Amino acid sequence: MMDAVTYLLEEGSVSTEESVPAAPGTSENNGIGQHLRRERLARGLTLEKLAEKTGLSRSYLSNVEREVNSPTINTLRTIVDALGTTLSRLFRELDREPSVLTRPDQRVELTRAGVPGVTYALLNPKHGGQLEMMLLEVAPGASSGDNPHTHGGEEVGLLLSGELDYWIAGVQYHLTPGDCVSFNSSVPHRYSNPGDIPAVCVWSETPPGR
Repeated sequence: MMDAVTYLLEEGSVSTEESVPAAPGTSENNGIGQHLRRERLARGLTLEKLAEKTGLSRSYLSNVEREVNSPTINTLRTIVDALGTTLSRLFRELDREPSVLTRPDQRVELTRAGVPGVTYALLNPKHGGQLEMMLLEVAPGASSGDNPHTHGGEEVGLLLSGELDYWIAGVQYHLTPGDCVSFNSSVPHRYSNPGDIPAVCVWSETPPGR
């Protein structure tokens, strides 16, 4: 059974080779680098070709495969998209348990790089389908940043508790429990929590290119 894994989530550009060093002598990536290498070789891709497809350098991709560095979650998304797979399928392959059920300790926790107070937990890391379901928690006063961001795919979010201000295409929406937003992720968007308790949401999105 795969343990809960924590990764950095970096919104915005995914071609900046964002990463954090893997701890020496540990399984920081839980075999992800080795699996990415197998996926690349199975598709007959050289590191040079994968570098062209992702916009990442050959040396960086080599470090990821050798698990010298742990990529941020969006950089990882760029790599798996170039390989024709998805994050959820990747994690499912790493854990051969049945994919219909994910226990709380099997969630993949995602932390936004440089943005304190915002955490995600991937609820279906073993599903391997077209949707990624996440539990989003935004601490009081925390936000996704002052600048809107865009990426591929579509998103749907349901606020469970707390309150959240969401800007989509420059229009501000104030969400209270039970409110739901849905939009194309290529539209500029950002959010913040104006309340005094954490805002908790269930969030679904289609990975880029799906």
